[in-house]
Amino acid sequence: MTRRTHTGSVAVAAALLLAACAEGYPERSEVVTLHYDMGQAEAIRAMNQVVKGKQQKSPARFAMLEDCVLEVHARRPLDGRESRTLPLRGVRAVATRATDSDSYHVTLHPRGSGDPGHTVVHGVPWTTATQMKWLLEYLPSTC
Repeated sequence: MTRRTHTGSVAVAAALLLAACAEGYPERSEVVTLHYDMGQAEAIRAMNQVVKGKQQKSPARFAMLEDCVLEVHARRPLDGRESRTLPLRGVRAVATRATDSDSYHVTLHPRGSGDPGHTVVHGVPWTTATQMKWLLEYLPSTC
């Protein structure tokens, strides 16, 4: 084998190896930058962007209503759409790992209450859960 043919073979092998290494990894998604100078509309856009295309069990969209109330529009596989309103004042956000998988869910719990909380998103990756938790805790400061 000549040196030129050997170099070409090495280049082809390296390209195949790199292509195989990328297999199984999620596609790159848009970067969401969270910061303390965000306005309410920017924070809601960020929430919608964070959950967009994620493998959650019930895809959701978010909107802000008056009096610091979050409106959650969820699409349920069996019974269609569901809209809920969740007050954001006096609550804390909690991200919890699901018991049967590597997915997480984020719930809102009234402070100082034994209320089991209200699920905002579930079946999402850890990064999505932590971003949603941050946004849910940040949003009341914009009201």
